[in-house]
Amino acid sequence: MLAPRVRGAFGRTVIGFLTVLAACSNGTEPKPNGCDSAAPLSLTPGQVQTALAGTCVYLSGAGEYALIPFNTDTIYSSTAALSFTATGASKIATPLKVLMPVASPMFNAIPSLTGSTQPIQLAPSYEIQLRESERRVLKPLMSGARSWYSNRFASGGTTTGFRPSFSTTAATVAVGDTIALNTRSGNTLADACQTPDIRTGIVQAVSQHAIVLADTGNPAGGYTSTDYQSIGVQFDSVYAMDTTAFGQPTDIDSNQHVIMFFTRAVNELTPRASASVVGGFFYARDLFPKQDSPQLGTGSGCATSNVAEMFYLMVPDPNGIVNGNVRTKTFVSHLTVSTTAHEFQHLINASRRLYINTSATDFEVVWLNEGLSHIAEELLFYQQSDGLAPRKDIDSTRFVSDQKNVDAYNFDQQSNFGRFREYLQRPSTSSPYAPDDSLWTRGATWSFLRYAADHRGTSDGDTWQKLVNSSQTGIPNLMGVFGNGLPAIFRDWAIANLADDVPSVASEWQHPSWNFRSVFDFIPSIKQYPLSTLTVGDGSPLTVTLKGGSAAYVRFTIAAGQTGSVKWGTLPSNVVMNLVRLN
Repeated sequence: MLAPRVRGAFGRTVIGFLTVLAACSNGTEPKPNGCDSAAPLSLTPGQVQTALAGTCVYLSGAGEYALIPFNTDTIYSSTAALSFTATGASKIATPLKVLMPVASPMFNAIPSLTGSTQPIQLAPSYEIQLRESERRVLKPLMSGARSWYSNRFASGGTTTGFRPSFSTTAATVAVGDTIALNTRSGNTLADACQTPDIRTGIVQAVSQHAIVLADTGNPAGGYTSTDYQSIGVQFDSVYAMDTTAFGQPTDIDSNQHVIMFFTRAVNELTPRASASVVGGFFYARDLFPKQDSPQLGTGSGCATSNVAEMFYLMVPDPNGIVNGNVRTKTFVSHLTVSTTAHEFQHLINASRRLYINTSATDFEVVWLNEGLSHIAEELLFYQQSDGLAPRKDIDSTRFVSDQKNVDAYNFDQQSNFGRFREYLQRPSTSSPYAPDDSLWTRGATWSFLRYAADHRGTSDGDTWQKLVNSSQTGIPNLMGVFGNGLPAIFRDWAIANLADDVPSVASEWQHPSWNFRSVFDFIPSIKQYPLSTLTVGDGSPLTVTLKGGSAAYVRFTIAAGQTGSVKWGTLPSNVVMNLVRLN
């Protein structure tokens, strides 16, 4: 669920602290369609007006314009309807212009992630089950877990290892050791804590930060011991990246490592011929003690917990033994690194909320939790690229003749762009904080978090750690980091989705890290910036309905030597109207 409605921050009173620039004021001479401004407003190309007052805008100056109404309500289901009419303005039939720099299209020379038609889109429906299960099923067990954690070395325990019954794994393991682990997951108490699905794993490698296990029942033709050792070393790099960004995880099993369990149980979660794939998962169930707390009694423990910092990963299956889905080593290897970056954020987030930030009363809401994990994927892209970094306004020229950047995009960042594309195709019904965990919500949340962090300072700084180490969730968590100006940041982000890299647009309406129009135009399967826009003109009225956190992009032109007006009437209390001159 979303945080409680915060109308004082996101409702009509937002105009009290936004810059109000009147485009329509009371005058004495009525203008076409009732716009009563005494004189037309004149904007220069690239100029933006926010929070327009009145019921219309009256303009002069030949060019293309866009009105951007934004629904400020924090409740996604809260809708607002607006109707537009125009006089002296013309509809636009052409798509948004591509903005330079755009390189010659070369993405068709980029090898696909799989080398085949195998799906590469991760399945969001499965992850939302786990995140919702954590908030619904495991939340009541948090007090018992904290009581266990604070007394975990009592009655025979030591500071170097728990009592044997406390943890599935020993404090020290070696290659060749076998460990029985519960792989069951789901959205009920039985799935989480009562009915196990035990698989046996053999330790294949131990790196600085990873214990790599392979299920004894995995299909043939998979990873070798050398492959597993390489995977452990790769995770060490991911570990350093994620802990720098989000903070250190706990170490409840006292082995100072994260368990990576490569098990066919993950492959079994993807149905035959599915259009998406479960590449791996983290489940906070494993952070809870098996035993009930003496103080809280029966039902305060989670009997099937593995009591370990761990996540579960898909395995190669070159013959399609599991559900008929062929998984080559190349496909799984490329997916694994970004999956670990994503799932490790979830692990850090949950473990710190459970045992370190003990004023927290719940796990993070799904949309923000997933958005932070998509930030982890983007950080991996920067780490594996050829010197690319946030706030470099990355455009298509950075991928020409640079295979390292191409590979980093294909393996780590293309899913973020794919999800953001899904959002851009439906901006009036999508929102960064919609409680649906859809691909478009994930894309919007990732893009907003990147935008907000970019405008908070000259580096990511402590932004991600503050969000992960908060006792708040959702919108209150964001406000704790970005301040009471958060409503304006959401609005400005929505404007930037249209105005980014338009010549002369001020910095607050730019995406500092990405030139999205340039990169999207560089991809042969897309070849254009996918933002869905609407248009209004003489004799062509328009009606739009906005969800909470959603925006519409209403384009029109004014001819040379002419004036024109667009009227929308009295705005709903939760909508702010903004205007951009595009050229």
